[in-house]
Amino acid sequence: MQEQKKNKTPNKKTKLSKETQLIIYKLLSIVLMLILIVILGKWGYGKYVEYRSAKMYEDMMNQVNNTAGNNQQQPVEEIDTEEVNTEEINTEETETEECSLPDDVEIPQKNLDWDYLHGLNKDIYAWITIPNTQIDYPILQHETDDSYYLSHNVDGSKGYPGCIYTEKANYKDFLDFNTVIYGHNMKSGTMFSDLHDFEDGTFFDNNKYIYIYTEEETMVYQIYAAYTANDAHILNTNDFSAELGRQAYLEASLTKAEAGSGNVRDDVEVTSDSVIITLSTCTSRSDQRYLVQAVRIK
Repeated sequence: MQEQKKNKTPNKKTKLSKETQLIIYKLLSIVLMLILIVILGKWGYGKYVEYRSAKMYEDMMNQVNNTAGNNQQQPVEEIDTEEVNTEEINTEETETEECSLPDDVEIPQKNLDWDYLHGLNKDIYAWITIPNTQIDYPILQHETDDSYYLSHNVDGSKGYPGCIYTEKANYKDFLDFNTVIYGHNMKSGTMFSDLHDFEDGTFFDNNKYIYIYTEEETMVYQIYAAYTANDAHILNTNDFSAELGRQAYLEASLTKAEAGSGNVRDDVEVTSDSVIITLSTCTSRSDQRYLVQAVRIK
């Protein structure tokens, strides 16, 4: 009898153990299901934010590129030769010659309603366009947080695709030696993704110019280099206040471009007295950035 009781006791414990395991399995399944719901919810919300932001950018582009009835270009005033002496006319001719643009420059016309743009976001202060790419966006700069627009959209929502932006180290007049403009490399092909088109030599050769618009003026930049660089912060790791620092940076960056698989336009003059822009986006490696650099044409 005692032997039979001993045999029954393990069976009872085994039965209880299986029931406990079943309860634990159910609880784990519920927890995993909840985690999956949360993950899918965040993913879905992120996609919604990205879609909404893309729609907002699309609406802005339609507004900005709708030039019907827009007459932004002022007619040139005729000079009354009876009231202007020869010396003044020669001065005007000299200034016009200094400001002339290459024959192949075709400035895209924009219907830039700055009140409309500032109504969307007060941090919008410029607009950038690169023909034959999808890059046609406002440029923003946050008052206090340099990384804000890395993870926030035009409407202030947190998430991708973020914005095209500059940091406080750069003034908004684009007169710094090097204005660095940042944007994400989105898989959807938006933001600064199309900068990677300049990896192709033929595309680089056939697309020379970048256009930046502000309330005061339209600026034309000629692209002189496109290459992969390390992720060093350009504005924090170089001394652009000194001519030697600017010259050293130009020499080092061009050496990187020529030594790697970058593209360089040798017939474009860039000196320590030039005004340049650097467009920066990500690559497939976290420790690298892809840069497209251009010099402002007088």
